[in-house]
Amino acid sequence: MIRDRGKMKWQSAFFIPEHVKMLKDVEIDANKISKPPLDEHQLEEIQIVIMESLHYTLPIKISTWENGFTHHMTAIVDTLDMIKREIRVEAQKDYEMKCIHIEKIIAAERI
Repeated sequence: MIRDRGKMKWQSAFFIPEHVKMLKDVEIDANKISKPPLDEHQLEEIQIVIMESLHYTLPIKISTWENGFTHHMTAIVDTLDMIKREIRVEAQKDYEMKCIHIEKIIAAERI
């Protein structure tokens, strides 16, 4: 009877930490996406939704793009600062105040 190790003999036995980090970096870079371009209609819709949330304290879903990844959050807009070009929101999940740079926003929709 032949005693074979199967797939084990083809698996790597040793990875140095630099190789592990490099493999993780390659996987992260492969999953990155470019920032979607927004036309005037989309920018106007984002502005309307943000202003409604600001004036009527309505929760909205905000999608942001940062470093190749999109992030989504449900929040209520607290203040709008056009000098710093950011909005301050209260996140619904943890009730924490967060600042979001306006250029990072790619979508805003009513809930």
